[in-house]
Amino acid sequence: MAERKRPAPARKRRGAARPALREQLKEVARELQKKRKRRAAPARPVAEASPRFEELAAGVKPLPQSVPRLSGPPVARTVQVASRQSARLWVEERAGTVRARAAGVPARWLDELEGGRIVPRRELDLHRKSAAEARDAIVQAVSEARRAGVSCLLVVCGRGQHSRSAAPVLPEVTVECLSEQLAGEVLAFASAPRKWGGRGAILVRLRLKKGAKGGV
Repeated sequence: MAERKRPAPARKRRGAARPALREQLKEVARELQKKRKRRAAPARPVAEASPRFEELAAGVKPLPQSVPRLSGPPVARTVQVASRQSARLWVEERAGTVRARAAGVPARWLDELEGGRIVPRRELDLHRKSAAEARDAIVQAVSEARRAGVSCLLVVCGRGQHSRSAAPVLPEVTVECLSEQLAGEVLAFASAPRKWGGRGAILVRLRLKKGAKGGV
């Protein structure tokens, strides 16, 4: 019998398996590199979750039933605040006399001042004073009189006959100061009767401070 030759494929098989094994090793190395890169990469910040409505409304109590609720948009209200300093006394001039009163003051008070039925408790003489000095003196006299509880003050301003200017200075300064600058502290004023200076003097009825005690 003829001898059969045995093929020797074993060596070929081993040689063919080597490339496949190398490819697998390379694939494993790539996966390891990817994992290392993922571990080395910085972690991305996680956005904070916004609070839920239940957390925001914690501790809020409902309104009691007795409190009325608005069913529509709120209505804007205009509040007018009366400022005494911004008020002004309207002055009346007639036949060389002058008179003025604050809002709400009865007209009979002017008649009482002009008729001499109200007696002044203090007197201020403005003769030989400049306009600025007269204004300061009136403000100071009114303040001191109100502080002492004096409700009626006599201001002697003269008729302005000896004034260097064409118009009388001191009478105009007196009327302007009482009707504008001191409008919040004066209730009324009028030209004095003859026995207290006539047209050259002005009787002033003052607004007393709260708690001050004094007569007319």
